[in-house]
Amino acid sequence: MNRLKTVMLVWLMLMTLTIPAEASIFSDALAKARSVMQSAFQLSFLHKLPVVFYKQSFDKMFEHTNRSIDEMNLKYGDRTITRDQFQDDKALHIKKSAELALHIKSLIGSAHLAYGITMAIGLIKEAIDSSFLNPGGSRSKEDLIADHIGARAVFGEEKYNESLNKHLGKLIKPEAVTTQNNEPAASAVFSGDPAAAPESVEQQINPFSSEGTQIGGSSAIRQQLIKRYYEATQKGDSAAMKALSAELKALP
Repeated sequence: MNRLKTVMLVWLMLMTLTIPAEASIFSDALAKARSVMQSAFQLSFLHKLPVVFYKQSFDKMFEHTNRSIDEMNLKYGDRTITRDQFQDDKALHIKKSAELALHIKSLIGSAHLAYGITMAIGLIKEAIDSSFLNPGGSRSKEDLIADHIGARAVFGEEKYNESLNKHLGKLIKPEAVTTQNNEPAASAVFSGDPAAAPESVEQQINPFSSEGTQIGGSSAIRQQLIKRYYEATQKGDSAAMKALSAELKALP
């Protein structure tokens, strides 16, 4: 009986030691997998790859895509957007996506297939972001847009430039588009139809925040309601925005 108790005690001790050891091995393996996965998706190895086929085309578009970002000087509405107003993360996505797509095209020769493979890799990366393999990451539609712009480099300067200009407004730093984005929303409110303005407008400028600002021809009640509507917009209070919109519509 004593021997049986001794055997059971030793067995329990071994089990207690084994479980943390297995957990530690699994944890280490997962950490290594995360490290390899994140390193691979950084595409830091691309510059080491040789370009054997279509080298002239590769060099031309690689230089063009990098210069288009580093020396950015593009029109957006009535404003000129430069590199310091463009999101750094999206600039990196465009450059790396273009480099990857151009490398793939140099190997297989097909621009469409190179574009498709590059976008597939981008989709896989976004699926992994914020998963257990990359818990610190986050999924972003803008990342895919930037990947798309970069991958379009395989179709030449014209297609790449067209895509960059088309999606430029979605990749500018938030503070750079504040004024641009406020104009339609403000117009909708002042026209007497706040419901036409977006319900989740961030970084709205309150026209009543500076002294001396007036809305010509508006009643005191309408001015106050519009002021409160803007304040609710800044706070993201959609319920208050709907209520104030209904009050404004009810005014004569």
